Amino acid sequence: MSWREYDRFGNQKFLRVSNRRQDFNFDFHNDSDEEFESPSEVQAQTGRKRDKHRSRSAVRGLSPSACQELADIIGGDVVVTEPACVVQRLRDIDATILDRTTRSPLALPFALSFENGRGMDTLNLGETVILQKEINPFLSELRKRGIIVTALHNHWLFEEPRLMYMHWENVGDPFEFARNSIEAARKVDLF
Repeated sequence: MSWREYDRFGNQKFLRVSNRRQDFNFDFHNDSDEEFESPSEVQAQTGRKRDKHRSRSAVRGLSPSACQELADIIGGDVVVTEPACVVQRLRDIDATILDRTTRSPLALPFALSFENGRGMDTLNLGETVILQKEINPFLSELRKRGIIVTALHNHWLFEEPRLMYMHWENVGDPFEFARNSIEAARKVDLF
């Protein structure tokens, strides 16, 4: 038998599991939860609707030419410049999904995005397809450069070789992020 408790946002906060021999209690309470306001509290305080707020959160400080410069740093192409600058190049991996050869940007990306600039500090995000043997070396190179690695997971089933995907992020100079990302990739022979 189990019992679950949820907060007002639907996040599980408590789980109780019982069996014949003993009870187990798992408290998912996070002391920092009270430090953050809910989206409805923020909306009520500002009196603005989400759509108005979103329209003002477009990329600031990155022109299309700056976006092209970022693409040039990684040896890639500009995918879009609005609402975020997204640049990408494809990894050179001979891959199949469901026994079909793929060169899809969804399967083989090395992609970076840059948005919400304040001065020259932007939200910088990265994603790449990565082979299992490349994971630890690339993760280490990103961390040496002060970049936060946030996720490692798969996207596809029935692919060959096994394709994993790594995500990383920071807030800072977009050109430094692009240089650090591609230098880490080159250091471990992703390119």
